[in-house]
Amino acid sequence: MINPMDLSGKHILITGGSSGIGRKCAIQASRLGARVTIIARNEERLKETVQLMDRSEEQAWYAFDLNETGQIENLINTITAERGKADGFVHAAGIGTGRMLRQTTPRFVEKMFRIHTLALFETVRCLSLGNNLNEGASLVTISSLAAKIGNISQGAYGAAKASMEGFLNPIALELGARGIRFNAIEYGFVQTEMTQEYMDFGDHKLLEAQYLGLIGAEDAANVVLFLLSDACRYITAAVLPIGGGYGGKIG
Repeated sequence: MINPMDLSGKHILITGGSSGIGRKCAIQASRLGARVTIIARNEERLKETVQLMDRSEEQAWYAFDLNETGQIENLINTITAERGKADGFVHAAGIGTGRMLRQTTPRFVEKMFRIHTLALFETVRCLSLGNNLNEGASLVTISSLAAKIGNISQGAYGAAKASMEGFLNPIALELGARGIRFNAIEYGFVQTEMTQEYMDFGDHKLLEAQYLGLIGAEDAANVVLFLLSDACRYITAAVLPIGGGYGGKIG
């Protein structure tokens, strides 16, 4: 049977591959036949992800702090030199700590934007240079419904996610001439450690606003893999809302 989401022979690069959606994307991509390269700070957790993947001997990890945006170009050049051009890229790295307005200092806002926006922009820029991407490559960034309907304590987080979406269309237009696609996914609450941290900080009743329930991390990853695959090779500059019915603050 033909599988339109088959990734055999493709090289997929994933940031945030040590946990959450990024880890599930790496595992699922390997099951679909991809060679996967994952990036995150925690070496031990990266190794754990690789061991959970199919054909672990074909997979690779690079311990790197994406806050060091000035070193991203060297990282990308090293990966493509050692592993080959990329056919897909997923920016799943992120932080989601909630902060009330009185605690949302410029330093905290800068921290949010650096990992969500600056790291994404610089990685995509560096991938676009030289021979780092194959024709027809697919780029996917993980956004959030907080970009449009953020809740209390999500000011900096929502703003950072919205800024990611702000350059989606211009970059998709520019890279489209090379057959390269660039899309984003806006998730509601997904079953990850980051979501649990937010729920511990915020209002537990928020989940009632997501009437289909908490989204499984594997289910969330499957949407990413759809966008990476040739099954949607005519989708670009799109923002897909995957919210389980989430409609914002209840009450």
